[in-house]
Amino acid sequence: MAIVEYQQASRIYDPSRPPAVNRVSLTVTDGEFLVLVGPSGSGKSTAMRMLAGLEPIDEGSVLIDDVDVSELRARDRDVAMVFQSYALYPNMTARQNMAFALQNLKLPKAEIDQQVQRAAAMLELEPLLDKKPSQMSGGQRQRVAMGRSIVRNPKVFCMDEPLSNLDAKLRVSTRAQIGSLQRELGVTTVYVTHDQTEAMTMGDRVAVLKEGVLQQVDEPTHLYEHPGNTFVAGFIGSPAMTLIDGATVTSDGRAQLGPGHGMDLGLPREHVAKTTDQVIVGVRPESWEIVGGADGASDGQESLPLTVRLVEKLGGEAFLHCHARETESMTAAVRGHQLVLRLDHGFKDIAPDSTIHVRPKPGSSMFFHPENEINLEYL
Repeated sequence: MAIVEYQQASRIYDPSRPPAVNRVSLTVTDGEFLVLVGPSGSGKSTAMRMLAGLEPIDEGSVLIDDVDVSELRARDRDVAMVFQSYALYPNMTARQNMAFALQNLKLPKAEIDQQVQRAAAMLELEPLLDKKPSQMSGGQRQRVAMGRSIVRNPKVFCMDEPLSNLDAKLRVSTRAQIGSLQRELGVTTVYVTHDQTEAMTMGDRVAVLKEGVLQQVDEPTHLYEHPGNTFVAGFIGSPAMTLIDGATVTSDGRAQLGPGHGMDLGLPREHVAKTTDQVIVGVRPESWEIVGGADGASDGQESLPLTVRLVEKLGGEAFLHCHARETESMTAAVRGHQLVLRLDHGFKDIAPDSTIHVRPKPGSSMFFHPENEINLEYL
């Protein structure tokens, strides 16, 4: 087990372009499962490879247990890597693949056999130990790759999108297995994924990256409920949060969709002084309520009209993919003009191309500064 520290660490491929990893400062505590998440090109895999010694560190440093490892070779860092592509030797059995690194360390055969058997038992690989990768499924190969890392008993695990090659059902079961295995071993783990569902369900904490810059690090639930800016708000959560630009802040401290629009979006009083005469509003799919059909809100209050484009029925819930319709009283605009609502079990059937009227549930909206797009909670 170990403590990992990134100290203003940067990776610069081309000095004429922004760094792939830009002055990242981050501490991974002893035994923690930290997930690096972000879209393609955000620098998450590069940041992890800098820790593993597979990418140089151009500025700053990376420390493991207070030792600067920036100049150490990968083999000298005591970091084990699990790759997306398994990277197993095809001519070796599972047993031989798992034992290979220990044989290179010239450990006694009895100790190697004990370590391999222990890892195989943890990963339920005993029936596969004498099979070659070509005789295994993708999930089995990934477990062998994990076993190869476990037998080394490293200070740090680095996992680079290890589930992306698996089918959906196998991803779920393997995800749970990795999580329970990490808790059992207690090894500090840095896990890279572009899948925010993996990030939310697996990580003790989640670090969100965008264009090489660390946006926010927090526990999954807090990250979802209190995103630091509009990027984190839109990236974390599936379907994504709806963002409404240009909502008007009235003289009496209310946020509305326009000066002539009566719907109160629930801007907290303590946030009024933190913004200008406008604010960006964020609403999660589960935070909308349907208040009327084509004729408008059933209680006569103002609402947002939507045209239903697609209904996704998933059994216990449904998602309505809607197009936001602007009205004369609105100056605000739904970003991308698309909005998704989640309806729980027992929802009433709604036909595509129908019109509905919605409002955010009281107290459910989030508010962001119109210029820097930071959550007003943090200003």
